[in-house]
Amino acid sequence: MQEGRGRLLVWIIAGLCSLNIGAQEISVRGGFVEDSLLIGQDVNFWVSASYPPEIEMVFPDSLHSFIPFEFSGKKFFPTSIREGMAFDSTVYTVQSFEIDKVQYLQLPAIILNGSDSTVINTPLDSIFLTELAPFVSDSTSLKKNLAYQNVNTQFNYPLLYYVLGGLILLTIILLLIFGKRIIKWIKLNRLKSQYQQFSELFNGYITKLKVDPEPELAEKALVFWKNYHQRLDKVPFSVMTTKEILGHDFAREIEEPLKSIDRVVYGKRIQENIFQDFEQIENFTQHRYGKKVEEIKDGK
Repeated sequence: MQEGRGRLLVWIIAGLCSLNIGAQEISVRGGFVEDSLLIGQDVNFWVSASYPPEIEMVFPDSLHSFIPFEFSGKKFFPTSIREGMAFDSTVYTVQSFEIDKVQYLQLPAIILNGSDSTVINTPLDSIFLTELAPFVSDSTSLKKNLAYQNVNTQFNYPLLYYVLGGLILLTIILLLIFGKRIIKWIKLNRLKSQYQQFSELFNGYITKLKVDPEPELAEKALVFWKNYHQRLDKVPFSVMTTKEILGHDFAREIEEPLKSIDRVVYGKRIQENIFQDFEQIENFTQHRYGKKVEEIKDGK
């Protein structure tokens, strides 16, 4: 069932994107896939954009405010180039716990331009809440129960202390037995989340460099790569030159691609196959990520 819905979403996004082919302007569209929802149920909101390839555009991530909805997940479709236009699309899965009969949502697409940015919102779209409870009118009669109920008004504090003491003791025992495993699990999940976010965005840069190998775009991708490795390897890559980076033994294997990228970034040369150098340093990053995972598993 989920696979069928996924294919439906792909066809919907592809169809909507195709409406803008040939229009040499920025177009951002979006809306709900479903027409109604239940409280706590997953519904999908699609966002698509067409724009000139030289523009850098990003969609919201999980940190964006989806009020009155709550973020549940997203499906990202890689950038495609057709008839001189770039096409991006993403499907967000959200949930609502509000009781408004009609609920609204619009999401932004952000055009990056150095330190400045331009926000283009999708049209405001609505979705209807399906109510499962029967309609209650002013004439609805309620069942009354006026019988006296004997309630013990004294709180059992001794029992509360026993329960709290037992929970604290159980927590201490669990930490002594499983503390290292819990800490290791937290570290691995945090590392995995950071790498997945890096890989998704970095591969977006590589895709754009295949079409538009501009030095400015290459510089942004290089800075993004350095910032990630600064967190991964605990080395200040963001303020280091290529020569200083290669001073670390583990970075020797990417000497050639880094020097090639430097020639493009600092020499302002357009090199058609520059994306291949970024693919090499992405492979290096994947290797470093795997090494960090093994170090955590080994307790280092």
